[in-house]
Amino acid sequence: MSTADASPHTALARAREHCFMAGVDDTGMALCEANVPYGLAKIHHAQAQRDLPPDATFVGAPDATVTRNPRRWQQGFGYGGVYQWSGDMAVLDIKPNACGMSVGALPELPQLEELQARLHELDRAGLALEGVALDNDLTESNHFVDLFELGDRLDDEPLPAPVAQARYVYVMHSSGHEHRGPSPTGPGLYWDQSDTLAAMAEVVHTPWGRLHVLTGDAAQGWHRFYKQVEDFNHRRRETIAKFLFGPHEVLINATHQGLVRSLNQANIGCYTFDQPGALFPLTLSPSLPAFLVRARPNVAEAHWDTLGWSDRAERHDLAARLRNTNLLPHGGGYTYPQLRGIGRVLEDGPDARRFELLPADPGAAPHYVDTPRGLPYDYRGMEVKERMEALDLGRAALRLDLRYVLTA
Repeated sequence: MSTADASPHTALARAREHCFMAGVDDTGMALCEANVPYGLAKIHHAQAQRDLPPDATFVGAPDATVTRNPRRWQQGFGYGGVYQWSGDMAVLDIKPNACGMSVGALPELPQLEELQARLHELDRAGLALEGVALDNDLTESNHFVDLFELGDRLDDEPLPAPVAQARYVYVMHSSGHEHRGPSPTGPGLYWDQSDTLAAMAEVVHTPWGRLHVLTGDAAQGWHRFYKQVEDFNHRRRETIAKFLFGPHEVLINATHQGLVRSLNQANIGCYTFDQPGALFPLTLSPSLPAFLVRARPNVAEAHWDTLGWSDRAERHDLAARLRNTNLLPHGGGYTYPQLRGIGRVLEDGPDARRFELLPADPGAAPHYVDTPRGLPYDYRGMEVKERMEALDLGRAALRLDLRYVLTA
């Protein structure tokens, strides 16, 4: 029996077996783990309809948590991990947008008041790249510019000279909205913000709701457009940083929400890489230092039994894929200390689910949400770094001590 013909209950159970979590085992991760199988089951259904092996997986990084994008969540996807599937198929509901973080070296620490004046000037005068007006997203949601002084070396491996010689750095988290809808460059990244992309998409109807996909030439063309946007967003971060800080050397510019490695491998809220030893920024809560992290090949099979992966990896022939996932956390991620866990998931219809939340007070009654967006949250802290290192995903190479946060 194919996945497309299996009962929804059986197919969803199979999708749960394709969800591999390496997170910190808190309520943020539990919510992610409860929602992701619905998106995976949709992809499996679409794969089976096309005579492809229904093998879509999610590998959750140490910062795996919810997505606060309501449409992505409703479609059955979480945040902080790598989605991968077989087949020449783009899954638009995952909503890659080439968001990322850049790190630049500064010869001295700028005065906060001077940078705030530059930020206000950016809003007043505007800035353009290749004729495209840039949207200032630096103070929206969880985007930011933080200024750090380089702290202690944390391993014995040599650092690239520009990093070793720096005294201060900034970390910028930014993506922009310039290409989420249609533009002269292409049809847009988000199907729900582009009538052009929505018209291109094939809508797959599954027992858990709709899935928007592109296949064949349309998928390859859209992926080429995505790579153009990814390149644009790299240069966008550098352009804004040069406006704020003047000429300087960019040390790292890495995408944590995109299709970095291929059309059918999406890193959503984490880094993925092909070059072990590369450095990536890890930012936690505003009250903690950040780190430059050295990537290691992962995920190591030595940890699979502890994670509960071994039997499922063998049963579904996924060992080779898991061994080459190569992911790192990009931040702390959201957590919910007011909750002690997740109870049932109530299915009210296609793309209509309610999650039973268990309060930290065992005597309090559960309550129900369809999206976690409105829930009060905290940012995780050092437990994410500790989990990363315990699983040999990467090692902190350098501590960054926060000096201030650039705000409006």
